[in-house]
Amino acid sequence: MNTLDLDALDKLIRKAQKLQALVADLQPFLELVRQLDGKEIVTVPTDRLIRASEVAKILCIDHNAIGKLVKAGLLTPLYVNSEQQKFWLSEVMKLPRKKPWRIGDRHHD
Repeated sequence: MNTLDLDALDKLIRKAQKLQALVADLQPFLELVRQLDGKEIVTVPTDRLIRASEVAKILCIDHNAIGKLVKAGLLTPLYVNSEQQKFWLSEVMKLPRKKPWRIGDRHHD
């Protein structure tokens, strides 16, 4: 081997060592990813009031179903301008969500 090949090999070994150290540093993160695999994670950075239409989108429900959630005591509306209902985002995020409908799904009432 000539000196150029040894220099290239030395650089490659140093890069491999850095990569090995990086992988070791990532082990706690990779373990967390394994534990959370398949679990739905939702974070709410700040709480805010949202409109009923946003609630329907988040929960993947019909707008009319919101009234049923209110009657069941699962959602508490706040009335703005005496008519418009708003809801706390944090309260909505605690409710289970339906999966969105897809073409070909059967609708069962």
